[in-house]
Formats: sequence, C-alpha cells, structure tokens
Amino acid sequence: MKTSSDLKQSLDLFEFAPGRKASWRALGRVLKDLDTLLFFAKALNMPYATLSEMTYVLFKSSVVNAFLGQADAHSSDLQSYVIDTLPPDVYAEIQRPDLWSDSAPKGELLPAVWDSIDVVIAKSIATVIEKLSRVLDALPSKEGSMVFEHAMKMNRQRPTIGTYGAAIKHQLVPDVLVILDVSGSMSASTISQIVDDVVAMSWKANAHMAIVSNSAFHWEPGTYNVADILRKAEYGGTQYEMLTPLLQKDWGTVITVADYDSSNEAKRYIANNAKGRIGQVLDISLVNRPTFLAECVGQLADDVRPILIGSSGYVLA
Repeated sequence: MKTSSDLKQSLDLFEFAPGRKASWRALGRVLKDLDTLLFFAKALNMPYATLSEMTYVLFKSSVVNAFLGQADAHSSDLQSYVIDTLPPDVYAEIQRPDLWSDSAPKGELLPAVWDSIDVVIAKSIATVIEKLSRVLDALPSKEGSMVFEHAMKMNRQRPTIGTYGAAIKHQLVPDVLVILDVSGSMSASTISQIVDDVVAMSWKANAHMAIVSNSAFHWEPGTYNVADILRKAEYGGTQYEMLTPLLQKDWGTVITVADYDSSNEAKRYIANNAKGRIGQVLDISLVNRPTFLAECVGQLADDVRPILIGSSGYVLA
C-alpha cells in the first residue's frame, strides 16, 4: 500500500518552467544529483528561486550546501549558467577551484526526457479533447492492440462513433483500465464533450472501461462504445468506493479521468477493502490539480503520474 506521503509526492505538482509542471516524484526520478539538475536548469534558463526550491526539495539542502557536499567536482561547462544565475553572495561561497572540473559532462538531458515527466496544462475542455490523443505515448501498447475497421471518429462525427464497435487483436500486454467519473460535478455537458475521445483513447490502449457515480459499471475491452457510456451515466453522487469490486484484481495501468470530488471516506474504504495491486496510475484531470480519483486508486499503485491537467479551478461545461 502506497503511504500518504508517497502519494502526496506523486500528485503534488511543481511548476519548473512557465506553464510546465511535474510531480516531485517524477522530478526526483530524473534529477538524481546536482549536476543533472544544473543541466536541466541551464536548458530551461531556470531562475535562481526555482533552482533553489528544487535543490531544497530534491536534495534537502541549500544550493551552497549541495555544491559543497558533492564528492565529485562539477562540470566547468555549467559554470557560465551558475555565474549568470546565482546571486553574487551565493556564488562567492562556491568560488573554489576544487569544485570545478574540465571533465566531460555526465550527459545532457534531451528534451524527450523532461517531456516524459511534464504534465500537460490544458486551458479548456476543448484543449483537453485536443490533448487526449497526445498522452497516448504514456500508455502501454500505444499503437494499439486493437484493429480498427475504420478510422477513429471525433466529436463532430458522433453518430458514427456511437455505433462503431472495435475488433480486438489480443496481445500479451498488461491489463489496462480506464475509469471515467460521470458524477454530477463533472456535468452531463462536460461528459458529452469528452466521451468520444475517452472511448477512442480506451480502444487504442486495449483497455477495460469503467464509469462511476452513484454506481460503477464495467465493460471488457472492445465491448463498449460511446452510446453505452452515455446510457449508463448517472450524473449523480461521487461514490468512488463503488469501484472496490473492480480493484480486487491486479491491473497493469489504471487511467483516471475526473475532477476533484468525492469524500475521504471513499478513500479510506478503498484502502481498507481493495486487495488488488496496480502497476501505475496515469491521471487526466479536468481541473487545476490532480484528481481525487487518482488519490483513491493510487493508494494501491506502485507509481502515480499526473499526465494532463486543466488550468481552470472548475469543471468547464
């Protein structure tokens, strides 16, 4: 069971560059030492205040103490960034020849590395819809364990997608479950805007599908379409504990699509009664923070990753 502090670190987001956020846990996985953090900071032209906060959180140290406490000398390639970025009084404390080395850098952080930890910030539901297909890179079997007879259809072609059924080509991939919150706080209008894309994403990931409100409903891969989802959607309360029967088995990946709602009692109920394990939770939020649904199911997970988050504090209808 993931501890509360581990879960908090997985879901607490930090803005490391304008409009770009990642969880502290994701940052810690990539930025394992001060030199790596400096390469990262140099590439993003990171200001001192941001560098200082990251150094303190990731290494439990001030910038000066992090420099002085490193066993190895730092690459001289980073010196120009340090000179330009650190306040003069801070830089004065680390002007020691033994702190710098002409040795080659340990390795550059390619953009793909930080893109992999970046949480996409979406400004509206329309942007969420447009971004859904892009986050498929984070899913297992992203190119599809499913074979389509026709191209996937988007909102403008709902009559077609609503009656379209996917034909599955089974492959040995970890079980994937997509959970869509269809409670009243999400609103029928919001669900109607995103449901096509959530279903298309689920098909492409060869995923089981579940929706939750006062009740929870579950479909096997390839046995559901948009019309099925809308027919069962209740737009009522947010009873995440109703998912507990689904969480008695192990899942490779669970993808959560929700806002921030429900109660701590639901979270406690799942923690005390769900016996399954989850490899990773990938969270898609329609509000400006990771979802409470991810908090609930993330207790059972080895890893929890926010991958798409809305910039609005409210669900957009």
